[in-house]
Amino acid sequence: MLDWCGGATRARVMVSYRRQILCDAANCASQTSLSNIVYGMIDMVALSIMELRHLRYFVQVADDLHFARAAAHLGISQPPLSQQIRALEDELQVRLLERTSRRVALTPAGRLFLDAARATLREADNAISVARRAARGELGELAIGFSASAPFVPEIAHAISNFRDRYPQISLVLREIAGSDHLEQIEDHLLDIGFRRGRAIPDLPDTVIAEPFLSERLYVACPPGHRLARQAGVRVADLVDEPIVLYANERSTFTSHLLDLLREGGVEPRIAQIVTDVTSLFGLAAAGIGVMVMVESLCTLQSPMLTYRLIEDDAATIMLWLVRHRDPTLPCRNFLALLDSPGRNP
Repeated sequence: MLDWCGGATRARVMVSYRRQILCDAANCASQTSLSNIVYGMIDMVALSIMELRHLRYFVQVADDLHFARAAAHLGISQPPLSQQIRALEDELQVRLLERTSRRVALTPAGRLFLDAARATLREADNAISVARRAARGELGELAIGFSASAPFVPEIAHAISNFRDRYPQISLVLREIAGSDHLEQIEDHLLDIGFRRGRAIPDLPDTVIAEPFLSERLYVACPPGHRLARQAGVRVADLVDEPIVLYANERSTFTSHLLDLLREGGVEPRIAQIVTDVTSLFGLAAAGIGVMVMVESLCTLQSPMLTYRLIEDDAATIMLWLVRHRDPTLPCRNFLALLDSPGRNP
């Protein structure tokens, strides 16, 4: 775990591994105890704060075993590098390098410290990467709620597919949710975005907004031999006394809209069957149990056992609303950018 201090990049590594004091190495080198080195990483709890650059400098010198070459690789001059390594040794109270006029070598303590320093730098680099990616909305979770037919809307399907390709590290949670459950879960931050159908904008909590996303025409689905299949178009009045298969659950906004549409057109619905999944809806309509009224996007589900006819009444439309929190997360904003992109697939 990293503790970032002030303007400089500094690290306190929280000891999460089993402490293994490397006193043997210190004894072999006849040096001060290395109780400040923990197996695998650096323990800075007992030290004043150590800057990561000290570790980077030491690792480069240990790789090159030559101060001039290490300084060139680091882009600094040799005297400051020597001073920083000496400061690190003074901080640890441990000699890490043996220096002569002809060679530089790691002490036994230095070899052990090198492994721990590399592990610490890897953890620090990973923490920096995670923070930056999270700030760009590339990590985290995106939860989308939708009505049963919403995934068949091409714009939504393409946006979900493109989002998964572009942000593979985001956990994408997709849930089928009916009615006002969208609003409650968005308000409680259990959902980021919801797609729900309705004739008018729903009553919203103060923290939630709804935008009209797509107005869709309604169609009738029936077997090819059905009387309505022989018509070029269908009016609501043509559904008088016609058995209807409904998709419904206790909070379905689409079904309540459909029943209102029928009654406003002078048709008292004759409900043959109520189902709770789209597959059963199509299957029963194909079997002739009753006709099905559906949104245009579901016409992409083609079957030789069904014929689709447009309901020509002006009122035979329904709005698909995009519902979201007023203060969206970064993953949510990234998804909305893909959804609104002019270059998305039609």
